[in-house]
Amino acid sequence: MGGKVTRRDFLNGAALTLAAGTTLRPGDLLAEEAGQAASATIDSDLYPPVLTGMRGNHKGAYEVAHALAWRGEKPTEYKAVDDRYDLVIVGGGLSGLASAYLYRQKAGPDKKILILENHDDFGGHAKRNEFHSGGRMLLGFGGSINLEQDNFSDNVHQLLKEIGVDLDKLDAAREPGYAMSEPLSPMGYFLNAEQYGQDRIVEDAWMQVWLGVADPGPPIASLGLPVEQQKRLLALVKGEEDLLDELSVFETLDYVGSTSYREFLRNRAGLSPATIGLFEPTMRTSYGIGPSSLSVTEVLMAGAPGLKSLGITARLASKLVPFMAERLRSPIFPDGNASVARLLVRQLIPGVAPGNTMEDVVEARFDYSQLDRTDAPVRIRLNSTAVHVENRDAVVEVSYVQDGQAYRVTASDGILACYNGMIPHICPELPEAQKQNLKYGVKAPLVWTNVLLRNGESARGSGAVQYCCPGSFFELVYKAPPVSLGNYRGGSRDSDPLVLWMAHVPSPEEEGTKSVRDLFRDGRRRLYTTPFATFETEVKKQLTAMFGPRGFDADRDIEAITVNRWAHGYAYEYLDLDDPKWETGQAPHELGRKPFGRVSIANSDSEASAYLHAAIDAAWRAVAERLGT
Repeated sequence: MGGKVTRRDFLNGAALTLAAGTTLRPGDLLAEEAGQAASATIDSDLYPPVLTGMRGNHKGAYEVAHALAWRGEKPTEYKAVDDRYDLVIVGGGLSGLASAYLYRQKAGPDKKILILENHDDFGGHAKRNEFHSGGRMLLGFGGSINLEQDNFSDNVHQLLKEIGVDLDKLDAAREPGYAMSEPLSPMGYFLNAEQYGQDRIVEDAWMQVWLGVADPGPPIASLGLPVEQQKRLLALVKGEEDLLDELSVFETLDYVGSTSYREFLRNRAGLSPATIGLFEPTMRTSYGIGPSSLSVTEVLMAGAPGLKSLGITARLASKLVPFMAERLRSPIFPDGNASVARLLVRQLIPGVAPGNTMEDVVEARFDYSQLDRTDAPVRIRLNSTAVHVENRDAVVEVSYVQDGQAYRVTASDGILACYNGMIPHICPELPEAQKQNLKYGVKAPLVWTNVLLRNGESARGSGAVQYCCPGSFFELVYKAPPVSLGNYRGGSRDSDPLVLWMAHVPSPEEEGTKSVRDLFRDGRRRLYTTPFATFETEVKKQLTAMFGPRGFDADRDIEAITVNRWAHGYAYEYLDLDDPKWETGQAPHELGRKPFGRVSIANSDSEASAYLHAAIDAAWRAVAERLGT
């Protein structure tokens, strides 16, 4: 994983790369979504943030790309539109928006820029889910979540400050004890009847327990595991025995970097599948994969137990982990990093929304009719899928499809801020070696679901409303970020409406036969063939099991469901058990991102890092390549 320890390493509660040889056709996948519109509440003016039902990779966003990547199909004739641009950007996510902002800043505010985005909203994974209930607006995040400020470069700090983000003020706007921002906060386990005998919730400061900061005895006893498993788990957490005592220090280092965490817990600590399952939700939502595919080193650095049981050196090191975790703070907007995308768009197109601060952007209603005005220097063209990018003489030609029609624009420069895995299909002129490097990383498929409850009393009655749910369809259940900025009030009490955030990871858990990249492809196929109705059923089933004893009634209490489906989610980050240790400059993401002609590449894939700061750093690099700065 390399580099600094990030929030992913301590997460306590939380491209279009195509599967080779797939037998699913785009038509088959679309058929699986038939009928879901009846479950979606559509605002009459089509304001994208308020749309419910299946979002994320929604219907209409991927069919053109699938036809190109799967079958090589694309239009043969294009209509030339618009005058020549200075820059065309493919992808309206955080990298694309940051690239436009930086290009104007360095080249001049008069430069003409077009951003093409295949979804019906800007921001990419930084998706805003907006609900209205009981006269209030409530927000949830649909993808990109926290600001990992401990890993920000000077460039990232500078850009965020310029667009109005005050990290200290933002962190202070959050209710204390929210585990997604404070890793050592109290939280709960929901243990389901299928795997643990009965449905029940067990609350404690679990991260402190697993790190050995708190007395693990009573909390572990409260889990209701078989006595023998309780003893083994307690011994693992307390470090009662060196489980690798026959190995030298160097052999231990080799073992923890080359052995899966599941194998370690099963063969060395003697834990059962149900006990190991306690640690799966945070691993799977953090990496997109479980303990069979992660090394002991990777998982221990994420705060799972076992470090104290690896000898005296590791025992000493274990004292540093809670020290570091306690000091980690990850500021968060009430709609996740969607507010960062909105701040960037308001800088690029001032008429899109009123205000000029991070406080007022939270409540601002954006006027989407302003995004693609003919008289504006910066234009964002939604529902537009790029299908061909080519260097031709002194310009870059970019061809795209919007609403079934094919168009072509030209520019002096181009930046590809889309998925790495799609670039070889839209840029056939690339050398074959570069294409293979771009295809190497496979994004982790993920689902972030937001559920609006008319009355949150039954959920709040169980405690902090932040739970790990081993063995359940949704592996994390949290209340939406309790952040209050400006006039927006993110915290709520008693019978107020409540937004719950529920995480589902579709990649299967498999040991020994498939690479992580293949498992991600399997998860993607599962995801595309899972209809909205299934998510709706699982939401009702799980929330009833969790909060039914406190009066929850799914048919009465659930007002809306938004399923943010990301078949191409987290950028691929190299893993101990699957990937070589490349020399600096020789990793696939580094070789794949080389500029070609008048085109540069900027996305989190090109940094092999699934974070906002990586997307922004990539934008700085790409703009510098284009302008020679």
